[in-house]
Amino acid sequence: MSSDTSSAHEGVRISKPLVVVNSISSVAAKILNMSVLLWAFQYLLNRIPAEEFAILPVVTATMVFAPLFFSFFTGGISRYVVTAYAKHDNDRVTAIVSSIFPPLVAASLVFLLIGGLFAYNIDHVLNIAPRMVGDAQLMTFLLVVSFSIQMIALPFGVGYHVKQAFVELNMIAIARDLFRISLLFMLLLGVGPQVLWVVVATVISEIVQTVVVFIRSRAKVPSLVFRPALFSRQQAGELMNFGVWTSLGRLGSMMHTNAATIVLNIFGTPVDVTSYYIGATFYRQIVSTVAFASQPLLPVITAMHAQEDQVRLGHTVFRGGRYVLWAAMMIVTPLAIYSEAFVSLYLGNDYMIAATVIVLLMVIFPFTHSTVLLPMTAMAMARVREFFLPAFLFQVAGLALMIGFSVHTELGAVGVTLSLTLAAVGSQLLYFWWLTFRLTEQGPGAFVRNVLYPGLLPAIAGGAVWAGLNLISPPQSWATLILFGGIGACFYVIALGLFALNASERKDLQKITSHFALKG
Repeated sequence: MSSDTSSAHEGVRISKPLVVVNSISSVAAKILNMSVLLWAFQYLLNRIPAEEFAILPVVTATMVFAPLFFSFFTGGISRYVVTAYAKHDNDRVTAIVSSIFPPLVAASLVFLLIGGLFAYNIDHVLNIAPRMVGDAQLMTFLLVVSFSIQMIALPFGVGYHVKQAFVELNMIAIARDLFRISLLFMLLLGVGPQVLWVVVATVISEIVQTVVVFIRSRAKVPSLVFRPALFSRQQAGELMNFGVWTSLGRLGSMMHTNAATIVLNIFGTPVDVTSYYIGATFYRQIVSTVAFASQPLLPVITAMHAQEDQVRLGHTVFRGGRYVLWAAMMIVTPLAIYSEAFVSLYLGNDYMIAATVIVLLMVIFPFTHSTVLLPMTAMAMARVREFFLPAFLFQVAGLALMIGFSVHTELGAVGVTLSLTLAAVGSQLLYFWWLTFRLTEQGPGAFVRNVLYPGLLPAIAGGAVWAGLNLISPPQSWATLILFGGIGACFYVIALGLFALNASERKDLQKITSHFALKG
């Protein structure tokens, strides 16, 4: 955003320091979560066969379609509640919750029934090894129950968005992950290495988190309460109409990475499934970390639009793209360059296909994350059809490519990943960059000057060093890999500080360093 000042105008704070603190806490929560996943995957893959591990990505891939079932109802809750609260309309906040809660409960009951039937018959739908059918059924049913509970509680949890209390929300997420880690350790080390325990630990910890968030969110915004008398079919219809387009967007997003697992389950091998899942895990975790870090900006952008501050909104979208490129490319660039060394050290040579999957997925980031705030901008401006319908169509094209590669080639995991990369890059160049220009009222020249050039310059400098070191002496140990990573990171940061930061950002950096220097 364009200034350090805070504003309580219209009931929602627009504050750069608040957004920064919220984003940093979000990233910390995701880093901890990623660390747990990496440890658990390595521990299990070294102790169980690939066909047993493969049921985890297959089951979780089917469950990521669960949000689609509910997004029809939940897609607009946060946006409409934040807008109402920004206008000090507490009665409307209660009406929104009261109008969407009954259909959400009904949808949850239907989902439980359908999910239960799917879990019971999972071996008739997917390729599951006979001895793993029982575990697959139990894992799927547990995830169905957990997700139903989370969806019923969702309208009452948006108090954190309204108050921008993401630091507390992330502290709860960190506590959840610590609890899950402890529980997972107890089950894996105490009972035995089974992939089932990953789901058991996840479900228990997420249900506990849902209860805590429900209680704390309602304490922050007491108007988040269900009152049957305030139920409005018109209000529910407005939310559902908004949710139609966000549902398409969710479906497209799910197809982007998770449909590949199901395609490989049908046409590929357990090694293909596992290799893709491991490689795509890095992509998903980086994407979800960026989404978590960007989440605090949704109420801010919504408030800017409500206040008709279009110029500031446009600057915020471009600045967000630049910042995200700086953060993401510092991880993406060395991960792509050292993918083979990393996979070899992490899992051995049996899963080297994962290295190619990583490289192909990392190529996507410069294109998609330069416009990372576009989806929430479209939501804030209630122009969801312009974003989510094309997003869905491009992902359908990607799915068609996936199936085509799987049927007509022997590329396996590499083929489906290449399909995803082509669909993602093509959609950005052909449509989404241009939509960003329209919504922000900024031109391509401003996009290059303010996002692409400064956003990618540090990656070019650091990438040259990382690639040079890898060419001279490919790392053969974790110590060498970490050393090379650190050397390249130094050049990355130097290029960022000397050439990428603008005058305002240098002032902000000086204020931050002076603040910590005074504290020291």
